[in-house]
Amino acid sequence: MNPSTPGEEARRLRDSLKAVPVRNRHVFVATGANPGELSLEVELVYKSAVLRFFRDLFGLSSRKKYVLDRVGAAFYESIDGKRNLEALADDFAAREKLTFFEARALVGQYLQTLTKKGLVVATMPK
Repeated sequence: MNPSTPGEEARRLRDSLKAVPVRNRHVFVATGANPGELSLEVELVYKSAVLRFFRDLFGLSSRKKYVLDRVGAAFYESIDGKRNLEALADDFAAREKLTFFEARALVGQYLQTLTKKGLVVATMPK
């Protein structure tokens, strides 16, 4: 693997800020137990026959639940499928009184976590 140049890194960063997060429409959203929390449930996909066999044999759950705290809930609710990561980071910075760079790092990491859990997907505008 070739090491990237500073110019390539800067281009990748600019491109990542253009990504538009979109909520998974199959996620069930409910208020959490504590004020400001959100409870999100997403259906688990058992792709292989072996995993489906064990799911049925052991009665494994077909859904996974995640609880977002106040900050996470506010960020999740700000995802509207229209604004890009840069705009979301700007809003997050203003709301949480952070610099844009702090907000960008936190929002990027949080978006990565939500994506891995199947709660959102990041799309690139055409």
